[in-house]
This record gives sequence, C-alpha cells and structure tokens, in this order.
Amino acid sequence: MQVLSIYTRRIYDINGEKKAQWYKAGILKETDGGRKFIRLFHQPHVDFFVVDNNENSEVSERESQAEES
Repeated sequence: MQVLSIYTRRIYDINGEKKAQWYKAGILKETDGGRKFIRLFHQPHVDFFVVDNNENSEVSERESQAEES
C-alpha cells in the first residue's frame, strides 16, 4: 500500500512579501490491488474513492470496499 499526503496552502502578504503557510489536508491511499481513495481530515471517517474519468459514474460494490490499514 502506498500512502501520499495531501496539502493545501494559504497565501498571505507580509510587508509586500508573499508568504505561504502549508496545511496537511489529508491522505491518498493506493492499495496493493490498485484501488485508490482519499481521506480529508476536515471530514473524519469519510473516504472518497478515486476512479478514472472514463469509468462509469457509479462505483461498483467491489470498489467501494476499500482496504484500510
């Protein structure tokens, strides 16, 4: 399983100089079986499944049962 971090940033201005503050927003997991899903920290206990654009808009029951670590 591969786990990747998802970050967002807030850009702000201090004395005419742009600064960025980075926040860890969640994770993206790819299972050994190739399934992918994300977990955003602002919505705990909710997984968002990642599918190719050319797949059907409905996720099959098999894909909706993501493996968790």
